[in-house]
Amino acid sequence: MRARSTTVATWWLSLLLLLLPLSAWAAHAPHSKPEVRVGIVLFDGVQIIDFAGPYEVFGTAGFGVTTVSVDGKPVKTAMGLTVTPDTSFADAPAFDVLLVPGGDVDAAQKNAAVLDFIRARSAPSRYVLSVCTGAFILGATGLLDGLKATTFRPAIEGLAAEFPKIEVISDVRWADNGKFITAAGLSSGIDAALHVVEKVRGEQSARATALHLEYDWQREHGFVRSKMADRYFPKQFSTVVAWPKDIKFEGLISVGDARQWRSRYRVTTATSAKALSELIDAGVIKAGGWTREPASSGLRWRGEQEGHRIVMALGTYPSDVAGSYEIEMTIAADDAIVPNAAASASSAKPAVP
Repeated sequence: MRARSTTVATWWLSLLLLLLPLSAWAAHAPHSKPEVRVGIVLFDGVQIIDFAGPYEVFGTAGFGVTTVSVDGKPVKTAMGLTVTPDTSFADAPAFDVLLVPGGDVDAAQKNAAVLDFIRARSAPSRYVLSVCTGAFILGATGLLDGLKATTFRPAIEGLAAEFPKIEVISDVRWADNGKFITAAGLSSGIDAALHVVEKVRGEQSARATALHLEYDWQREHGFVRSKMADRYFPKQFSTVVAWPKDIKFEGLISVGDARQWRSRYRVTTATSAKALSELIDAGVIKAGGWTREPASSGLRWRGEQEGHRIVMALGTYPSDVAGSYEIEMTIAADDAIVPNAAASASSAKPAVP
């Protein structure tokens, strides 16, 4: 009888331990008195995942989360969702962690009220985290000058050009300068938020938070978008190709991994597929670093980047939409390091065809 009672008691204890964190984590943080307080800056054009992903992480970790905006009035996200902040800048409480999300940030990074608030609240905060293009807002405050920072992959070059005092890096999921942390694009904010939890509460707490969220947190070797193979495409495509003035592109697919990538578009233009291919070929050669190679169909070029041989190809295809056709750009890198000038060409591993 005693053994049965012990078993029942153990079962109830296990159930209680399972349920308690759920009820605690479900509490609305601004209505409690948490030990760690997080402030999330909201503005018109904010990207949902940039603030909602970290919000979920911090809330699950038991941090108190408060959303703030200039006047506390509802803001419209980049995807049209209306969000009502908890409070205004003027009435915002003190924060231990300040989060600056990204999105359509052009207006926010020029808004004096936003920049002044971030400067003022960053000083007493233990950590300041930007997500995605939120790095542009944080950069506009001057707080990242002399520090390393990263951002959304397509915005890497723009961040470096606009803020030359920032050491912009592209091969990380987040950049940690101690107090100031910048995450790469979109879902990277979840990883960076877990990193902040680790800094505050320790690795085990961060891992427990990730597991509760059913999130595969890779603490040191997570996915880095800027390491994908589309980085090998000529960056000057938009300027070196003499694109027809009437051309319109519709992206159909863009997918790959660290070694290969393919992007396909539907093209609408009066220019024929053959003529457009010739324009693209001229642009690739003008960009430099590429050599045209024979191909059974379409176009093919070979180059060298980051110590690897790169093969890029262009194909044109009929479209199921009248008045248009499709083009597909593919690129692939082999695993062999390009030999130096003294090495024998015959000893080099063949490139990926």
